[in-house]
Amino acid sequence: MSAFLPDPAFRGVAHGMGNRRSLRWQVMAAVVAINLCAALAAMAVTIVNARRATEVEISSSLAIAERFVDETLERLAGQAGGAASLQQLPLHVSGLRHVRIRIEDAQGRVIDVAPGAGEADDDEDGGEVPEWFAALVRVAPEGRDMPVVEGGQVVGHVRVVGEAADEIAEVWHDSSALALLMLVVNIVVLGALYLVLGRLLAPLQALAGGLDELCEGRFGHRVPVPQVRELALIATRFNALGAALKQARDDNERLNERIITVQDDERRQIAADLHDELGPCLFGLRANLESVHRLSARAEPELAGRIGERTATMAEILDRVQHLNRRLLRKIRPMALGHVPLATVIAGLIADFERHSPGRRLRLSVEGLEERYADSVELTVYRCIQEAVTNALRHGDAEQINVRLRAVGDEAAPEGRALVLSIEDDGIGMAPDAAPGFGLIGMGERLSALGGHWRIGPASPRGTRVEMTVPVRMGTVQDEARAEAT
Repeated sequence: MSAFLPDPAFRGVAHGMGNRRSLRWQVMAAVVAINLCAALAAMAVTIVNARRATEVEISSSLAIAERFVDETLERLAGQAGGAASLQQLPLHVSGLRHVRIRIEDAQGRVIDVAPGAGEADDDEDGGEVPEWFAALVRVAPEGRDMPVVEGGQVVGHVRVVGEAADEIAEVWHDSSALALLMLVVNIVVLGALYLVLGRLLAPLQALAGGLDELCEGRFGHRVPVPQVRELALIATRFNALGAALKQARDDNERLNERIITVQDDERRQIAADLHDELGPCLFGLRANLESVHRLSARAEPELAGRIGERTATMAEILDRVQHLNRRLLRKIRPMALGHVPLATVIAGLIADFERHSPGRRLRLSVEGLEERYADSVELTVYRCIQEAVTNALRHGDAEQINVRLRAVGDEAAPEGRALVLSIEDDGIGMAPDAAPGFGLIGMGERLSALGGHWRIGPASPRGTRVEMTVPVRMGTVQDEARAEAT
């Protein structure tokens, strides 16, 4: 309800914004996602190229192996015959890569397999290839069947089958090394990006903090201008906005102070007129009325009785007018302000509330007050107590009201001094969605004009608690006294 409390809607938005991810992590997540997509695409391209290269390599190796086996068989057959060449062939073809040579006799019995299992493992550059990678790169098996003929009869067979294991192993080792290198590079890039984004977004964090300061009403806050041109433009505009808001607030405070001063001066003048002009006139009427009443005693009894009735009626009306005049004086401006100590004036106000509210208990506590303060300070304290107690009695249906007024040192106040006022009641309290009335709005404007602040909230265990702080400017009392003297 106070103009100095953060807006609940703003707090809700701020809380929602606090639950969102930061821009830095969103950018980092986007980069990581792009790198993952690029890695998947690179893996797919690598697998497709590896399969194509494996097929080409196997076909070439089969052609070379077939030619080599034919030449070897012809050479061995010329030296030892076909059957003997089958026995000697493994000694000459053990060094071939990407192929496996199976030598069988005429009955299909395996004479030898080249290279052996151990030799094939040695050709794979060490390390085990994952089954999933081998399954992705593996190509359809391809082979050649070459019969060995001696004397017009087939004495055996040499089967040359393409072997892609060592080629797949080479692709795996190259790909894994490249993947490790890319992982290291990506980690370095992400670390650098994290640091760079932190430096780039630091001005935005400062700007967000500055916006919080503006929301709290501290328009004098300024943010540093960064080196980045776009962010520097935002920071410059923000500082200009803060300066404009501060100037507007200062102008409004001066205008409010001027309005309140003019209003108080008018009330003071009206109160003086009521006291100095209307008061003597009412006194004169009463004196003349009493004179008429005394003169009526000399008239005839019947006339005297009629005049006595009229004078009694006029006396009652005059009493009501005088009572109304005193109430107007207290409402417009207490005449005791500026003439008696502030604590005495406040005590009189509390006593007046007790007289007009029987059955209600009001307690007043005063600590460390000076006898006199500036007229605006005394009148503000008086009006705030009057408004808060009236609301507690009229709207809060309070049975007990505690009023505490004390003088303290306040670093936020000029000269480091202030009056702190708290009014607490045990009434029904204020509804959370209740709109502030004109009395509370006027109280807030009066406090704001003096550089003070206030807060209203629930009391414990029930009721309402109002806290106000009124800065005290020393020397104002003497200045006003000299102004009145002149």
